[in-house]
Amino acid sequence: MEEHDGPELVLDVGNSSMKAGLFAGHRLQAVRQMPHGDMPGVRDLLGGRRPARCIMGSVAATDEPFLKALGELAPVTVIRGDSPSPVPSVYATKATLGVDRLANVAAAAALFPGRPVLAIDLGTCITHDLIDAQGIHRGGIIAPGLRMRAKAMHAFSARLPQVEPPEDPVLPGTDTRSSLAAGVHYGVLMELQGYIGLFQQQFPRLAVVLTGGDAVRAARALKCGIFAHPALTLLGLHALAHHETLPSPSADR
Repeated sequence: MEEHDGPELVLDVGNSSMKAGLFAGHRLQAVRQMPHGDMPGVRDLLGGRRPARCIMGSVAATDEPFLKALGELAPVTVIRGDSPSPVPSVYATKATLGVDRLANVAAAAALFPGRPVLAIDLGTCITHDLIDAQGIHRGGIIAPGLRMRAKAMHAFSARLPQVEPPEDPVLPGTDTRSSLAAGVHYGVLMELQGYIGLFQQQFPRLAVVLTGGDAVRAARALKCGIFAHPALTLLGLHALAHHETLPSPSADR
């Protein structure tokens, strides 16, 4: 296939939507959230340019027509949870590690070299991934996200409604809906504070970076110098794709 000198298109395909980013070199130029398989949205983001290549990481079901359409734009590099990474890991089941977590680890380690860092992704699920000061991924935590918690209370009860928690719900709740919203919102915040505190005890100078759809609201609520980076996964996918293209060191070095 003919190569192009345009930007690199990076796609972070999540459970409920996808995020697209354009990179010139190692610089992220533009980001857009869009529905799954939205080729018109991708073309609009490109603005008539032909990408040099497309890089994709997905935790959703494979969309073959979308992959084929991307391949008509440029060569496609698919990153998976067990793809090579610049960050060594002690994770025992790399074949089941989500590609979003692998990307978050790569980006967080690059942003905070020489420091322990906790990357927290607040999406459909909330994932925590810890990198120590030696740059080794130690593993993490997976927990239900905000909307999953709200949906579960509705689905597994006879009368509780499903709520969409606001950013600053009343505490204590004064009716059923506001009580549910308070339980979801403040439950997540207390959980985050607890985990961050535990990791800070074990790893002094711990940096914390939040990403995902609820990252900004969580960072505002926690108010303790936590860094929100909505494009963290895109940065990590881009770094992983370039790591894959590097030649492997020879065995005699």
